Amino acid sequence: MIRVRKPVVLLATAMLLVIWGCDGGGGGAPAVSGSSEESTVKGTVTIKGKPASKGTVVFDPANTSRRTALARNAEIGSDGTFTVTTLVGQNIVSLEGRGMPTYRQTVDVKSGGDTVNIDVK
Repeated sequence: MIRVRKPVVLLATAMLLVIWGCDGGGGGAPAVSGSSEESTVKGTVTIKGKPASKGTVVFDPANTSRRTALARNAEIGSDGTFTVTTLVGQNIVSLEGRGMPTYRQTVDVKSGGDTVNIDVK
């Protein structure tokens, strides 16, 4: 029977953890879109279940593949609805306006039109 020494086992374990942490474990970084295709997004903003009646929804499509992409925004209607045209792929969505709660979420905008409903708890 071969006897393995403790330092060898520790070294092998450390190497496996390093390799796994460098995407050897399969997770990996999410893909980012470099698409210049636009899509119209419609949705509703609710705060604690009630429609927001003012403010702005901001869709920011900038990422490492499209560094110069400009944020797109839309006013929130009195019934909480909005319509905005932005780039397909990942967008960081936030809310702006006086009295608006802090909200920030990544949304994957689909080609051909999409619906994004924002409910801030």
